[in-house]
Amino acid sequence: MKLKTPSRDDASIDMAPMIDLVFLLLIFFMVASVVTELNKVEVEIPESSFAKVPEDTKGRMMLSIDANNQIYVGTVPATIEELKPMVEQELEMNPDLRILIRADRRVLYETCKKLMIACGEVGATDLIYSTFEE
Repeated sequence: MKLKTPSRDDASIDMAPMIDLVFLLLIFFMVASVVTELNKVEVEIPESSFAKVPEDTKGRMMLSIDANNQIYVGTVPATIEELKPMVEQELEMNPDLRILIRADRRVLYETCKKLMIACGEVGATDLIYSTFEE
């Protein structure tokens, strides 16, 4: 018995749906990247010749200090006294809590020191600072 195979001359792939999908993905990632950048307090990150890029910054609690020495938990302004219960609550939910500190280059060291001491008093010890490499 001899089977007849169809000819491949008429086989073609329609590229229009694939191009539409690529454009939709492009638009999605452009919008998503803008949304994630809006959730940060504006600070001027300092530069350091000894800066090292951390392997993983995702999942870290973000604490920011702006040029006026105002502390923010995420985007919410807070004082040192308000910060402690917030960090303690996060520690209860996640015992392996890691904290990312974004301090403006004009921030007084005293403010950073108070912030680190407050984190340490409630048990948060995994702290890193944001810096740019020179």
